[in-house]
Amino acid sequence: MCASASARRSSPLKWQILALFTAGEALSVGFISSFYHFRSVCSAMLATAVAATSVSLYTAKQRNPKYDLSQWGAGLSSCGLIFLVYGIVQLLQVLGVLPAGFMPYNEVLYSLAGACLFSFYLAYHTKLIVAGKHTKYQMSEKDYVFGAMTLYNDIINIFIYTLRLIGEDRDR
Repeated sequence: MCASASARRSSPLKWQILALFTAGEALSVGFISSFYHFRSVCSAMLATAVAATSVSLYTAKQRNPKYDLSQWGAGLSSCGLIFLVYGIVQLLQVLGVLPAGFMPYNEVLYSLAGACLFSFYLAYHTKLIVAGKHTKYQMSEKDYVFGAMTLYNDIINIFIYTLRLIGEDRDR
């Protein structure tokens, strides 16, 4: 849907893509959550609900053109790319391709950075969707399914990184 405007806007196709996306996200989040205690999953879910609600309300109520969040796209993309590269380097270190201690890494800091990054993405995408006359960029009203998918993806990522941050593994 990101690459094709026609896929975002053609009626039967966008609903099929949304159904596949939702099923895939549900399976993957369920699988990841199964590695944590029930109490940890509920705590992460509550923290995510509070974070998503507060970020969305702040973004929707913000009318000051000085704080136009719709212009954050390039900065967020850069931060996301740095975050991705750091995660790949950590994966290579875990797999043994890179020597242990190659880069300083702390799971708590990485999870906190991920939750914060996707909170900023949530604010950015919410502003693109509910944009008014004070914003420079906005999402087309025909892209409501794509907008819902971006918000859903941001909230799921906040949940995953919050779960990694506060969750207790079942192995412990």
